[in-house]
Amino acid sequence: MFDYPGQPHYRAAHLEQLALSSPFQATLASIIKFPPPDVNKGPLSYSQLSCSEQDKAFIYELITVMAENGKVSLLFKQSHLKQLGAQINHVHPLKFLSTVFTNSHLTTSMTEIFDDYFKRTGFMEGLGTTLTREAEKGKLELYINDFAAEISVPLEVIQKHFHSRDWEGLVRSLMNTNS
Repeated sequence: MFDYPGQPHYRAAHLEQLALSSPFQATLASIIKFPPPDVNKGPLSYSQLSCSEQDKAFIYELITVMAENGKVSLLFKQSHLKQLGAQINHVHPLKFLSTVFTNSHLTTSMTEIFDDYFKRTGFMEGLGTTLTREAEKGKLELYINDFAAEISVPLEVIQKHFHSRDWEGLVRSLMNTNS
């Protein structure tokens, strides 16, 4: 691949186009991360955060597979689950949670996941990391009101979990409120 002077974005644009047209898109998506095009325009509003229908389908599959399979079966599906996770890595964790808790099947599936220590631990390890990362960047408090409105939960129910960074408590509160 050649760098062309005067065209600094050629390389990134070419790689992005290659990644989108390649049969190895999932593998590349887990390796190469492309910044959103409007990175320098300030924070997005909650409604502008990315969560496409394809992202929702990946979330649906991820949660359903985790809920409906035992530990041994999940070991054999581990690479598939990691691939699904890589596909939705760009989704803001609050958009991820709103996808789960605005869908009755996924809300029920969360109960199945949380009833199993190993499933719950694995799930919270991934979610907790992204929630903490976004909190450190100041991008949780920014969206908490819109998030609460989207999932129809009173702000008072979840706000304490955000302040204490009690992510498991947050998910449990959402499960109890939406069940």
